[in-house]
Amino acid sequence: MNTYLAGTVPDLPARASADQSGPVTDPITARVGFTSGRRSARPQSGADDCPFCPGGTECPDSFTTWAFPNRWPAIGAGRCEVMVHSPEHTLDFAGMTRPQIRAVVDMWGERSRLMAARPDVRCALVFENRGAEAGATVAHPHSQLFGLPLVPELLGAERTVSRDTCAVCAPGPERLLVRADAHWITRVPQAPPAPYSLRLSPTRHVASIDELTDAERDGLADALGGAVRGLDAVFARPMPYQLWLHQTGEAGGHITVTLAGLLRSANRLRIPGAAELATGLAFTPVDPVAAADALRN
Repeated sequence: MNTYLAGTVPDLPARASADQSGPVTDPITARVGFTSGRRSARPQSGADDCPFCPGGTECPDSFTTWAFPNRWPAIGAGRCEVMVHSPEHTLDFAGMTRPQIRAVVDMWGERSRLMAARPDVRCALVFENRGAEAGATVAHPHSQLFGLPLVPELLGAERTVSRDTCAVCAPGPERLLVRADAHWITRVPQAPPAPYSLRLSPTRHVASIDELTDAERDGLADALGGAVRGLDAVFARPMPYQLWLHQTGEAGGHITVTLAGLLRSANRLRIPGAAELATGLAFTPVDPVAAADALRN
């Protein structure tokens, strides 16, 4: 694996986390949050000054995938990393080959395993914001890793005790099934967090990337590439999305990858409303069955 951080996850300098708080719990709503004033100073960049291109400020002259500490961490203390998917500035999952996506999957597994081994981390969260509309400040395809000191409520709700009680293993409505093969299933969630959402899960009850076989990792690469190409096909344009990888790393868990496609129409972005921010509930404007039909086609 051609990555910068190999073997250990070092702490970032103290100055990088001096203005950070958290986790902080609001005494009225019980919402848990982190703050970092430095993150508002993150630079936005284009192809001409991209820090993630070969030879840029964050990357070497030659690499396959590359991971490094985030200069503007949301949590601090070495618990935030950036993972660059490819040396090519415009190459994302929609255009990558299976081996190229597999290299990203392997990087996710390596980095999250090392992050989860820290004594101050309870949840190693891998996520990606695709496109400026989804919150990306650098266009070059990349994902991030947060080592959280707690298990967020929504992710904790996905934990299972055994295969017999696993909601991910359950068949689910047939009309929400988009794609299935020997190793991975792609479905629209029954309560989707965004208009065109997909949840990828392995057919075998397995908790983390580390436990996936070579064939299952290749299958995840195929499913992920197919999911992004499907999202792009809905409106014949790149779909801004937010992706998160949920892996408990504990016996009894079931790994999933969720992609939340944010467009409700070709030129209209779905933005969370006041009711959603206030309640944490999702009010999705596209019927999940209609979304599944569109994504299958």
